[in-house]
Amino acid sequence: MVQQRDALTELVKCHVGEGRRMTTREFAAAAVDPQTGWSPSKSLVGNIIAGMNYKVTPQLVSAVSAGLGVKRQIVAVAAHFQAIGYTEQELQAGAAAELLQVIDAELAPAADA
Repeated sequence: MVQQRDALTELVKCHVGEGRRMTTREFAAAAVDPQTGWSPSKSLVGNIIAGMNYKVTPQLVSAVSAGLGVKRQIVAVAAHFQAIGYTEQELQAGAAAELLQVIDAELAPAADA
């Protein structure tokens, strides 16, 4: 069975927003695709955090990676998880499993509060 999760949104929310390590403005300034120089607008970052509809592009994946200081592969896996999903078997190892560890570790302190 395929599982889907708003993993890209969750990954960004772990680090960006009120009470997090970066504001949306700071993240928008830091999130720059190193290949093209493209960066998301503050409103796009707000849409991502709010879980609103947004288009995932290679430039967005690269920009989020740069802004968060997370490997691009992890951000790409988050985008894939959100858009397409993964099977249970695919979530057991590799980058998909690493992504879940990153998100769950970041969300755990918030759940305890």
